[in-house]
Amino acid sequence: MSTRFAKPLVALSLLAGIAGAANAEGLYVGGALSAPNYSSQINGFGGGDGGSGPGLKLYGGYKLSPNLALESGYFNLGRSHADGTGGTAKAQGIFLDGVASYEFAPKWSVLGSLGVAQAHLKTSDGSDDSSALKVGAGLQYDLNKTTALRVGYERYRFTNAFDAKPYVGQTTFGANFAF
Repeated sequence: MSTRFAKPLVALSLLAGIAGAANAEGLYVGGALSAPNYSSQINGFGGGDGGSGPGLKLYGGYKLSPNLALESGYFNLGRSHADGTGGTAKAQGIFLDGVASYEFAPKWSVLGSLGVAQAHLKTSDGSDDSSALKVGAGLQYDLNKTTALRVGYERYRFTNAFDAKPYVGQTTFGANFAF
């Protein structure tokens, strides 16, 4: 991971630690593997054909209330399929989300998230940094009080990547662990 992401991630970790000192019950960590969907071209590469290779999401969260949490972490959106020239696009970065949840049946919750991200995008012809708006939806199944499984979909709208505003999505499957 480059130093461009290390400093903000350390700062977010410190903030989570300070918040956790007040109420350790609300802290959790999680991770997920993902299948990327590069629906837009990035710098002329990928687009419309999904993606290849797994993506990754690692995060920490803090429950503000039973139905509202903040999550921050690292994401890697895998890479786009190679186009006719053999070129690909890939993106990775950090994010901060507000996450709302609603338990609709015992142990089952529906999730919705809205947030921001900062990413480093790389193609065969160069690299660029862009902020992004992020939205997501998913389901969570609580195995017990501290362990849950999640499945979801997230959509990133980059605001200025190679002078364009591409979309990249990811379907995720993972777990989170509460303290």
